[in-house]
Amino acid sequence: MLALAVAGVDVLAVLALGIALAGALGLALKPGYAFATLAGDIYAGFESMVEITLLSMLVGGLGALMREQGGLAWLAQAVARLTRGREGRRAGELGIGALGALADVFTANNTVAVLITGPVAKELAERHGIRPGRSASLLDTFTCVLQGVLPYGAQILLAGSIAGLSPLALAGHVHYCWMLGLATLAGIAFGWPQRRAAAAAEPA
Repeated sequence: MLALAVAGVDVLAVLALGIALAGALGLALKPGYAFATLAGDIYAGFESMVEITLLSMLVGGLGALMREQGGLAWLAQAVARLTRGREGRRAGELGIGALGALADVFTANNTVAVLITGPVAKELAERHGIRPGRSASLLDTFTCVLQGVLPYGAQILLAGSIAGLSPLALAGHVHYCWMLGLATLAGIAFGWPQRRAAAAAEPA
């Protein structure tokens, strides 16, 4: 299933195939496992996801309302104004990171946050001389970091429902996201890997 997902197969097709394959293996290998049991397991799985699905829809709806009413556009303009009087690549990179992170806080959806803030991030990158690839990477990284630690994000809510723990208890233990955020801030502070790339591009 992982190979199909990496190959770009539609997520619904991958999930449906995974359910069918798991059910077939259960029917074939486990004695006494009948179609009625399989149907009951599928229903139990669906039932356990109702709460997280409704909550995710609510958060997504609130994010859409904020976008339609201009709240996120105002946020993007506010971040852009903060960096307008500051020269240098580091200020622009921090502005792009803050823009993506704040947008994700208010939408709880990193994809939506990137789409909303993309044009402003492009403007900041052009003003501060940041390469498009680096700008896109910073925007994506900061939204993903915040998405992974938000207690009301879909990932933490799902993990909490599966583990039977509070999302607040889990958010502080998502070590990968915290380390990724610190590494990205260090990259901005010290110019990694841009300085190395620039040095490699210089003629000998």
